[in-house]
Amino acid sequence: MPSEKINSGEDRISELPDDVLCYILSFLTTKEAIATSLLSKRWTRLSSMFPSLRIHCSQPIIRHHGHAHIFLASHTAQKITSFHLQCDRDEVCCSQYANEWVSGVVAKKVENLNISFCKAHARRLSFCTSFTCSTLVTLNIQGPFHLFIPSSVHLPNLKTMHLRVKSCLPHSNLCNLISESPALELFYYRPKFFDQPLDEMKIVLSSEHRQVFYNNWLCQLCIESDPDYDFISDVMELRTWPNIVKVKAYVTVRFESTGYFDRMLRKLRNVESLYFKYFRLWVDHYLLQVNDIVELLQVNDIVEELPQFNNLVELRLLLRRNDVLFEKFPSKCPKLKVLEFSIMENQNCISESYRFHVRDGVRERDLSDVHLQPYLPQAQTFLL
Repeated sequence: MPSEKINSGEDRISELPDDVLCYILSFLTTKEAIATSLLSKRWTRLSSMFPSLRIHCSQPIIRHHGHAHIFLASHTAQKITSFHLQCDRDEVCCSQYANEWVSGVVAKKVENLNISFCKAHARRLSFCTSFTCSTLVTLNIQGPFHLFIPSSVHLPNLKTMHLRVKSCLPHSNLCNLISESPALELFYYRPKFFDQPLDEMKIVLSSEHRQVFYNNWLCQLCIESDPDYDFISDVMELRTWPNIVKVKAYVTVRFESTGYFDRMLRKLRNVESLYFKYFRLWVDHYLLQVNDIVELLQVNDIVEELPQFNNLVELRLLLRRNDVLFEKFPSKCPKLKVLEFSIMENQNCISESYRFHVRDGVRERDLSDVHLQPYLPQAQTFLL
């Protein structure tokens, strides 16, 4: 059959149902979507129905409507699936209306909430209603301000939370956020901003494992356990970790700082599995080239004050050839059962690997092929 001729003046878009058109509008910013109301009366109605709001600067809306809640009251969608308030302007403008926006969209049963400011009019902001929103699935807050976390938190459906703010949240606040978010799968927290030293934490919760990652310019640390072993509240207590036992701890030393790794290893002294990576030759070489930070560091020999690891049954060492830690570390592990040595020719290359079973302090070489596994778990790529 010959193809039908399409009338060039036919408006095929207007034939689409409202829900399809609203879905298309959801890919536009709110300012662009509102501009479509000039097309016809139907588009005027549609512009108040779309469930996703993306506001790059709220000033035009505030100038026209006076208040955020007035604009949201005219929005007829019963539910807002996604709300993104972003402001990259140099002058302070949007942060003063942030609480009003958040309270309004929470009342509209928002599912995905994203707040991102380049500047903030206040040194401290509070989005209290967002932390008791039962419909939230994702929460992302970013900006150069201190974030106030209320004592009352209730996020039963939250799966992902990203906080990139100036605040260094107290231990009790972090624990409360995790414990009151029973569906949580990913928690990312970066408490420094812009020119501050990189210092971040990531928590991954799944049916397969629990993982906590710490990362800064000195080292990288991952602690992993089975899903039924809850160590999260303990590991967020930064002073001491005596109750963290049935876990695998992965430590990568980037730079040595006086006392830093002595304190870290003492925190990990009760763990059952420890993977330790340290390539001192590369560290020394690199320090000689970084003049701007070398004054902040005092290179220290980590070997001198190794603690006793009374629960350690599995130890993996990734070191350069002839490192004295190959001998000193196992001597501190009276219950050791599995010992693996990996020799690094450079910081990223393992040239040899040897595995031993330890019985009554005697090493028995495992002659089977040693398959070189990735040093860190799969979720190591956590920088966001």
